Amino acid sequence: MKKIALSILLSLGMLSSAQAALQDYFVSTDWLAGNQDKVRVVDVRNHASFLLGHIDGAVNAGRKQFLSRRNNTKSLVPTAEEFVALMNRLGISADTPVVAYAADHDPYAARFIWTLRFHGHEKAYVLDGGYDKWSQEGRKTALLSSIELPATDYRLNHSRDIRAEGDYVLTRLGHPETIIWDTRRTTEYKGSEIRANRGGHIPGATHLNWTELQKEVDGVKVLKSKTEILTLLAGYGITPDKEILAHCQTGIRSSYATLVLLGLGYPRAKNYDGSWIEWANNEELPIVNPNPVAKAQQPELK
Repeated sequence: MKKIALSILLSLGMLSSAQAALQDYFVSTDWLAGNQDKVRVVDVRNHASFLLGHIDGAVNAGRKQFLSRRNNTKSLVPTAEEFVALMNRLGISADTPVVAYAADHDPYAARFIWTLRFHGHEKAYVLDGGYDKWSQEGRKTALLSSIELPATDYRLNHSRDIRAEGDYVLTRLGHPETIIWDTRRTTEYKGSEIRANRGGHIPGATHLNWTELQKEVDGVKVLKSKTEILTLLAGYGITPDKEILAHCQTGIRSSYATLVLLGLGYPRAKNYDGSWIEWANNEELPIVNPNPVAKAQQPELK
């Protein structure tokens, strides 16, 4: 019976994703190599890493450039005004295809692309395998930036309904049509790793680490196949017929998960960018903490 139920859920995912493709959100190194002259390549690693080696022709946009702080919550999506200013700095116009990369295991490229998609920039893609895969394959890299960015006057198109705010998440607790997907590590979910005023998880949240969406090939982390991911998600009840609200600590890892869901054709997938840092620091919001411990100093992570 369990296998039959899983098969039905998987079939539902296949049908829902018929009009969507992971390639609409993630591109391969082969694709980028063949289209590099047609896209703006953005390296979202820190500037020191960029100077030590980057994809030839890439521009650098460190994480601080596309993460905004409002109402004492860090790492929120930039406002429309901030976004337009960033696009102009990077020489990106509304019709410029954009490919972003970081290290293979680093979700910040996904957060950058989710930001573009949220603000209506549809020609935006994550380089699967990132800089690690590109350099491992012996493709052209550079140490110095050699391109001149064109002057642009970016025009916003529209925003997409792929973002959730805390007030909305609160209204969906316990709703049978909504899955709150906690993409953090198990230690964060259980509350033994505390990186906010409180540890634990949102009541009713389904836990599945975002790294389970990837696999290692030749020493590099890349996205699993569509079938592998649909099977994985179905096993956790994360199915296309549900509204999926993904979160992590600051909406970085969950942006990767959200792009995957969108690429699989999930029609109601949203990233809660305020995430745990916002939720846990608001004492009025409910949490579950099965393993309460004293708050400890933790490294700055996603």
